[in-house]
Amino acid sequence: MRTNFGAKPWFYPLPVLIVGTYNPDGTADAMNAAWGGLYDAGKVVLCLSKDHRTTANILARKDFTISFADAADTVSADYVGMVSGNSEPAKMQKAGFHTSKASTVDAPLIDELPVALECRLLKVNEDGNIISIFLLCRRPAAECCGPVWRMHPQ
Repeated sequence: MRTNFGAKPWFYPLPVLIVGTYNPDGTADAMNAAWGGLYDAGKVVLCLSKDHRTTANILARKDFTISFADAADTVSADYVGMVSGNSEPAKMQKAGFHTSKASTVDAPLIDELPVALECRLLKVNEDGNIISIFLLCRRPAAECCGPVWRMHPQ
């Protein structure tokens, strides 16, 4: 039997989206984006406040990555969602994340998060939502034929 909840804006489960950008000084920054998803074919949308350092970085550089966190990275993913890069310059180090430069965009890949989209800003819509195209979906070659990510590591 199903329960009728009425018209609700529920879409669960949502992935844990970690947005990676470079700060003006070239250091990596990341945030946990609570609202984001697919937007048309080959595009993603992020609903980010204008006050986030990540938002300013995206508007300045036009490039960013979106990585998918899993259960093994809960503490680090939570940290980058709770702590602002505006007030903590060592945010990535304190989260325990390490980065490498993405191959197609000017943005960091988070080494601990194997699945990532490399994205370029397309536009900011009238609601302030960031719309981007993704240029590459990256996944380790060793996992090419295995599960995308582990929600329940063994």
